[in-house]
Amino acid sequence: MGSLRVDEQWLEAFHGLLESSAYAVAFTGAGVSAESGIPTFRGNEGIWRKYPPALYGNLPGLALAFLFRKRRLARLASEVLTTLLDASPNPCHHALALLEREGPLRAVITQNVDDLHRAAGSIRVLELHGNAFRLRCSRCGLRMDVDRDKAREVREKLLKPDITRRGLLAALMEYAEACVSCGGRTRPDVVLFGESLPAETMNQAMEEASRCDLLLVLGTSSVVYPAAIIPRMALESGARLVEVNPQPSFVSARAHLRIPLPAGAFFASYLERFA
Repeated sequence: MGSLRVDEQWLEAFHGLLESSAYAVAFTGAGVSAESGIPTFRGNEGIWRKYPPALYGNLPGLALAFLFRKRRLARLASEVLTTLLDASPNPCHHALALLEREGPLRAVITQNVDDLHRAAGSIRVLELHGNAFRLRCSRCGLRMDVDRDKAREVREKLLKPDITRRGLLAALMEYAEACVSCGGRTRPDVVLFGESLPAETMNQAMEEASRCDLLLVLGTSSVVYPAAIIPRMALESGARLVEVNPQPSFVSARAHLRIPLPAGAFFASYLERFA
């Protein structure tokens, strides 16, 4: 990551904006996760290319896949688990955690479900699309963390080429264990197609966007709603905006500083220069 050339002027300008900020917020998207080896859902190598979201991106479709495409569903689940379990935080994640500890960063708003911001040490993380390593009880609403070792065991069971429907169900139920509070059924705490974003988290994110004086838009095209409202709200509230993303987006023209690089590559140089 650090091999990409980063213009010194970008580093100085970015650092200057941070130094003058009293309340900065980061807004991260799939591009940040991609630098940790997690393909974007919609990209050329994205998961929806192999597993159409009309079937595998919603609960009714997943139920049909369980009945009629059990081995393909098992491959999907094992591939997702392998990708997430093998990923580790990159310099962008580490820099944001450092800026929260020692700088003006007050929150990270993320569209990613991989838990890498917390793994890097960020404390206040608002996960708009949930967290794949957390379960939510359908009866009482309790949220529970998933044990990574158990997730690895489940992955190995899903990888069996002769997996039966009963074996698939047992593996999925082992991952989504019963609620420790009420015994109810749980499911991964992620937002699927057709589901609303968690209202409380979205409200907190909009409050942060309206309150901040500097918004860092990192690795996202900012086109997927309702999450894409976050940069708009920050700009309308008078915040300055920094965009770090190889491809321009609808916020590029209004950014006070645009850095056309992957976020991890930029922050690798930033950490070398200022950490």
